[in-house]
Amino acid sequence: MNRATLFIALAVTLHWGCTSAASAPPSIPLWPDKPPRFLENAPPETVDDHGSVHNVTVPSMVVYPAPVEKRNGYAVIICCGGGYGALGWKNGVEDAVPVFHSLGVTVIGLKYRLRPPHKLDNAGIQALTLLDAKRAVRVVRHRAAEWGVDPHKIGVAGYSAGANLTMNLAANFDRGDAAAADPVERESSRPDFAVGCSTWHWRKKESPFVFHPDTPPVFLVHATNDGIKGGAPIEMPRAIKADLEKLSVPVKMLEFDEGAHGVGNLIPQRVQRGFPATKWPELLLAWLNTLPPAPQSTPGPPH
Repeated sequence: MNRATLFIALAVTLHWGCTSAASAPPSIPLWPDKPPRFLENAPPETVDDHGSVHNVTVPSMVVYPAPVEKRNGYAVIICCGGGYGALGWKNGVEDAVPVFHSLGVTVIGLKYRLRPPHKLDNAGIQALTLLDAKRAVRVVRHRAAEWGVDPHKIGVAGYSAGANLTMNLAANFDRGDAAAADPVERESSRPDFAVGCSTWHWRKKESPFVFHPDTPPVFLVHATNDGIKGGAPIEMPRAIKADLEKLSVPVKMLEFDEGAHGVGNLIPQRVQRGFPATKWPELLLAWLNTLPPAPQSTPGPPH
């Protein structure tokens, strides 16, 4: 275990020792009133014994600010996996917080809408959750100063179905509406970077995403043994990488021989024993810091 990995492992241990008894931060609704396409008379949001969230109809976010003494301005909005039917909050968000905090990064967990209770086909749930992801980026950008975040260092990272949502956002963001009455809607929904861990599209190998030259930098994490027994075939992120390279969009892909569909999970025990794939947040920041400054997001039409 190298010194950097040992430092992160110790930080994870200390973090959970100090905060395991503390209550989680409150959820912040993405919209002050009912969200667009609100589902009336839906069952309440629930959390099961495994820490997975179900029945989300009011999209919200939970903010975990990085420690002031370590803060570097970066923020990552995390979209959990769960096949658009649940949010694996424990593995996706709570386990990621101490790792990112050790690197000075603020974490925002996104509770995007799910089916059930929404009764939508695959294209329908992608369209609905895209609204949530775009709004989340706008809210974080609008409140960046309040949370100690650089408005030009806001990324989105997803696992599995959450990675599907992240890639959907990377391909379909907009620059905001300068004439909007709501100041949040004036903000750009373009993330400054996008991360896909075990990127999934109903187990298909072909990429459905149509990217553009102004797509943000994309960082992909995948295991070569994913998709063998369910999960997501590695051909998907490889196709995404090839498409982005043709557009000259910065892209980097990490391939690991172990980890299968949970390769990107930052489970404390994995971090502590130096499982190679748990280094991806550290490698992500190192890569981002090699890129030229991102263009500032200003209101305007989409692509």
